[in-house]
Amino acid sequence: MQHGTHSQMRPRILLAEDESVIALQLEELIAAAGYEVVGLAGTAAEAVRLATSLRPDLVLMDIVMPVEPDQEMDGIDACAVIQRELHIPVVLLTAHGEEQFLRRARTALPSAYLLKPCQNAQIRAAVEVALAMRAHNDPAAGFRLREAHHRIKNSFSLLHGMLRTQQSQVEGLDARRSLADAGARVMALASAHEAMSDPAREAGQGAGPFIEKLARSLFEANAQQGAEGWLRLDVAAEAVSMDAARLVPCGIFLAEAMTNALKYAFSDGQAGCIRVALRPVGEDALLEVSDDGVGLPARPEELGRNSFGLQCLHAAASQLGGVLDIKSEPGQGSNFSVRFPMV
Repeated sequence: MQHGTHSQMRPRILLAEDESVIALQLEELIAAAGYEVVGLAGTAAEAVRLATSLRPDLVLMDIVMPVEPDQEMDGIDACAVIQRELHIPVVLLTAHGEEQFLRRARTALPSAYLLKPCQNAQIRAAVEVALAMRAHNDPAAGFRLREAHHRIKNSFSLLHGMLRTQQSQVEGLDARRSLADAGARVMALASAHEAMSDPAREAGQGAGPFIEKLARSLFEANAQQGAEGWLRLDVAAEAVSMDAARLVPCGIFLAEAMTNALKYAFSDGQAGCIRVALRPVGEDALLEVSDDGVGLPARPEELGRNSFGLQCLHAAASQLGGVLDIKSEPGQGSNFSVRFPMV
């Protein structure tokens, strides 16, 4: 790498490219344009680490690179982390222009998306425009947004605690159930804002940790366990990538479906299991909550007329861009699911 006498005054660029010949060509181009190459990453995960430690002015990154063990991350994933968490612009330089890559890139919002082979002038122009745009952006905007989500989460957590206290003080069963339902919805909102304020949310884990944490919190807060712990929860939440706006309706859907199962699916002392799953299905995501309890007492369309919980499920599914699907058989449990686009 070249280092001039006044290298600290030159824009500093991190290069992420696993092909040594291409990396050398790009390094020479960057140096000839008057910039400084401060590091070279051979994997997407390494690019995130180097960007975190070196804090370059820009990252020039390939998309398809070797994957590190336990790091299912490519250049688009790394781009999302670096731009949203470190506020460093990323220019993607790749040979892949297929729709599946472009769709994900629209979510990651790189500063530029250049298709190989491209001319040196195109690369330089994209770099210069990205650097100019960075000069006009507020580097603290992302921090303030995370801080706002954190404060909102704390407010919802306080409200949830108040509802739990009131629930323990009232005598009527219907009143306690209504307060428990309200508490579950508030917990879902608090968990969503907690996830949105977590810098690690975009680091290749997607919505999986959010779904698993919320499901276990809802179960612990509302499950009426017998002496031998007759009810159990199984969670299989994969690393499904989705934008932050979908976390709230996902949380509401999960809270309503789990609350329904915890209240109605099992008689006192009856053994059973509630299962929560989040997984990709093609280009969509599938979120489902199922149980092996008694099943619904009537057809879903009949229950929905007077059930606020089912109305909330339909609303959450609609906000996700999907449709609520309910399957239930007497004595064989129920399944509530929604399939929706990830982007």
